[in-house]
Amino acid sequence: MNLRRQLVLLSLCTLALPWAGCQYLRQVDKALSQGQIQTLEATGNAIAARLASAPELVAPDPRRTGRPPGAQLYLNPLSQAPTLDGYGEEWRALNLRPRQLPDQNDEAFARVTLGKHSDRVYLLLTTEDRSPSYHDPRSSSLSSGDTVEIYTARQHYTLPVASQGPVRALYYNARRGDYERELRLRGRWTASPRGYQMELSIPFALTGGELAIRVLDRTRSDGDTPARFASTLPADGRPGALVEPLPALQQELEHFARPELQLTVVDQEGFVLARSGDVSGSGSGSNSEGDIESAPLEDGRWIRDWFYRQVLATDQLPPLPEGEYPNTLTENKETASQWFSAPAGSQRTAGDQRIGAVSVPVVTRADDIIERPLLGRVIAAQSASALQSLTESAARRLWLTTAGAAGLVLLLLLGYASWLSWRIRRLHRAARNAVDASGRLRGDFPRPYLNDELGALNRAFASLLAELDHYHQYLRSLASKLSHELRTPLAVVRSSLDNLAAGELDEDSRRYAERAADGGARLSSILNALSAANHLEASISQADKETFDLADLLQLLTQSYADAHPQHRFDLQCPQPPQHYCGAPELLAQLLDKLVDNAVSFAPENSEIDLALDVHRQEYHVSVRNEGPLLPEGFGQKLFDSLVSVRDDGGKAGHLGLGLHIARLIADFHQGTLEATNRDDGKGVVFTLRLPT
Repeated sequence: MNLRRQLVLLSLCTLALPWAGCQYLRQVDKALSQGQIQTLEATGNAIAARLASAPELVAPDPRRTGRPPGAQLYLNPLSQAPTLDGYGEEWRALNLRPRQLPDQNDEAFARVTLGKHSDRVYLLLTTEDRSPSYHDPRSSSLSSGDTVEIYTARQHYTLPVASQGPVRALYYNARRGDYERELRLRGRWTASPRGYQMELSIPFALTGGELAIRVLDRTRSDGDTPARFASTLPADGRPGALVEPLPALQQELEHFARPELQLTVVDQEGFVLARSGDVSGSGSGSNSEGDIESAPLEDGRWIRDWFYRQVLATDQLPPLPEGEYPNTLTENKETASQWFSAPAGSQRTAGDQRIGAVSVPVVTRADDIIERPLLGRVIAAQSASALQSLTESAARRLWLTTAGAAGLVLLLLLGYASWLSWRIRRLHRAARNAVDASGRLRGDFPRPYLNDELGALNRAFASLLAELDHYHQYLRSLASKLSHELRTPLAVVRSSLDNLAAGELDEDSRRYAERAADGGARLSSILNALSAANHLEASISQADKETFDLADLLQLLTQSYADAHPQHRFDLQCPQPPQHYCGAPELLAQLLDKLVDNAVSFAPENSEIDLALDVHRQEYHVSVRNEGPLLPEGFGQKLFDSLVSVRDDGGKAGHLGLGLHIARLIADFHQGTLEATNRDDGKGVVFTLRLPT
């Protein structure tokens, strides 16, 4: 992994800033939520204290005192009278919570919903009976099949179940001693897939403020004992009271109303006695449903609100039933609080989806010995729109700050990583290009002026290469210095040997003198070759370039090589002339002379030496192939160094390895490369000169 990637991974640590911001927002939201709950609790305590001082506002009817739980029925206020057709479409549109009537085995059997409009009580009864038994008109009993019984404060009504048609309510007339039909009870039966359904209307004055319902289920229409039954009638036979909202309590509750706050007072069984305000802040009709629905669409805030909810990571909240509160708030005896989500069908915006509710009990004022009776509860609820507004404001500022800081740090890290990576790559390129193909040191190694560790490393490399360049210059001038310094003692040795050979010598002495003379001659030739190589290197750098036909030059040289070396065959492969090239033709001819001389010295007699000129994109490739021994491993580039030779003659022929070194110098002068490789068929060697066009 390169340095840039390492720094990029390290820069990911800046993501800790947004994470810390999220944690801060969550703590702020938690603190604001606790503050809202405490505010609602204080409001509920104030209202509960006021109602405890005036218990007649909560419990104006003393008849309810001591009645068993479940005996009372709640009358929902209706804005209009429903149509008595038995289908109950108007009831379903109101989303009222029905009263469940389980049978004696505590299994679901029936449910009833009651409401009041003007001076009449309306009732919707739905039963689950897969095999209903309807009244047989031929039977002498009052109701031979399934039966619904209505109990009021002064009367008991029997309603035989029918599959379809109007409701017949029968009561016993003690004055006449017979059962008669009560025409003031109007309603209608309908059959449903799960059983039957009834809509009924009763004058409120006829109920006497009390009402109970009993449902009997028979397996046959023969008037036998019911198999199942469900009833709200207590064991003492006295119907429960009808509970409805209290106008006086509603008027008192209005004094505590404020925007976006819903206040609800319920009795001991959770029936709503008064309600003021709305958690959505719309009041009692200030905003139409269409306005609430179009607000989020016009603002286009749902994406931002969703994002804030994800950031705050609020727990999954239970939905608030439409218009009702759960038993955890309506049946508790202590102060309780809970958070809800908006109902599924609510048209509130996304920012108002959390609803906080606090339930405070209302107890009468008594001494510390007698247990204080529970009159009801005050439930204060408020949406989290204010909290959401504060949280959004804090989140917006925090996100802008953290995003800006994280982005700036990330850009600085990436910029620093790029700059540092560029410096390292520059140092790498300089170190890789410090030595050319001929092994010479280039003197353009950069020297930065920065005082950090990388700059110190760069200067250390530059100093090391400068020392190596000085040593290389010393080695290059060593041959000329040795040649100059050894000529005088060598001349003394040769003159002494000549004088010795002119005198009288025995056979052994003369043989030793001749050997010494041969060694001196060889040493003299070595010194001459070294001097020639040094002079040639200096002359190469001063040669002039011209444009000439490279193919024509090769043809002329090939003919000359064939005449000079009749014991070998020469073959030239090149494209049709002209092949123009800008260079020094004399030096290139000298280079080819060295290559051909090397090939002739290694190739067996009567073998073929191939010369070729190929054009490859932007290069000319001049190759010389010969048969003979293969190159030793690792000598592909060492072969062109000074004083390097692979000949196995013990140095008797005086080959010092300077010919190929001179050829390489000429190739460098033309900005080309020279390489030696073994042939693909393994029968010899091929030398290739690459010249840029």
